[in-house]
Amino acid sequence: MRNAPGSSIINHQSPIFNPKGFTTIELIMVIIIISVIAVTAVPKFTSMSFVSVGGAAEMIRADIRYAQELAMAEHIAKSVTFASGAGSYTTVDSETQELPSGVTISNDFTVTFNSLGEPTAGAGDSVTISAGGETGTIGVTQYTGKVSIN
Repeated sequence: MRNAPGSSIINHQSPIFNPKGFTTIELIMVIIIISVIAVTAVPKFTSMSFVSVGGAAEMIRADIRYAQELAMAEHIAKSVTFASGAGSYTTVDSETQELPSGVTISNDFTVTFNSLGEPTAGAGDSVTISAGGETGTIGVTQYTGKVSIN
């Protein structure tokens, strides 16, 4: 018996229709798609040190600004201290702040703000942090105490 032209009867005996699983072509296409996704995603995860250094720099900037604001609010000098080779630093009231894993401080640096929020020590200087070949520099502007990241 022949099918009429234009009919849409599916022959279940055909090798194209496989009700038991995937065809080899389908499996190969899935493997290719997963490979392309993996190739584009892996470089994004291997450069995480840049994200760590950027996050640590923002955290340090926020802590330095907090010390400055606290010095003005309490009318007493406040300091933030960094030690070379350390993975942490000391903020106001001797609180220790841990840097993200793998991020270290590259130089000794202490910044102190007076009751007017002016840097009396460490003005015009900076602290450098590094991780996995990436570096970040957090500087304190002389006179104004503006904190910047380079």
